[in-house]
Parts: sequence; structure tokens; C-alpha cells
Amino acid sequence: MAESIKLLKKDFASDPSTSKFKFFEYGEEKTGFALFYKGSYYVYKNQCQHLPVELDWVDNNFLEDEGSFIICATHGAIYEPTSGLCVSGPCKGSSLKSMSFTMTKSEIVVTL
Repeated sequence: MAESIKLLKKDFASDPSTSKFKFFEYGEEKTGFALFYKGSYYVYKNQCQHLPVELDWVDNNFLEDEGSFIICATHGAIYEPTSGLCVSGPCKGSSLKSMSFTMTKSEIVVTL
């Protein structure tokens, strides 16, 4: 049975909002985040596609000021929330790594 992480939908207080979580991959601790954006949920690994750094400097702060794009705090790469595609910056054309998930009435269940 695959490991999973459960996030409560009620913890997404507004649209857009994010929830950061930790997981292990090949024995190494990593982070990911779920995004509630325009009424839908998306889940990505928390790693810029330009350099192997986390996107957020301030914990769980993944969106630029307008809340329209995911931004890498290290060098300003801009990603589309719905696809993870980098539309501006040094990794333009690359995409964030999405993570598999299912939803129940009250939870987002991320499959590891």
C-alpha cells in the first residue's frame, strides 16, 4: 500500500491559498505544496526547475503578490498555477513536478 499525506480542505481558507507538507523520497526529506486556485486543487513538489531549491523563502508563501502565479523566491521564475509551466525566468518552458492525489469530501490525499 502506498504511503499518503492527508490535507484538510478546510485549511485552505481562501482562494488562492496553499498548504505545505513534508515527505520522504529515496530516504531524503522533501517538501511539497497543495494549491487551491480558482476552485480547483493542484499538488506540486516544492522545487524550482532552474536550481534544486525550494520555491518559498517565507514558509508556505508560494504566490506572487497578485495571487495569480506561483513564484520562486530565489530568482523570480514564474509558474502557471494550473499546469506548473514556467512562463518567465531562467527555466522558461520547464514545469513543476506534479504529485498524484485524490480527494474525499473533506481531504486531499497525496499519494507518495
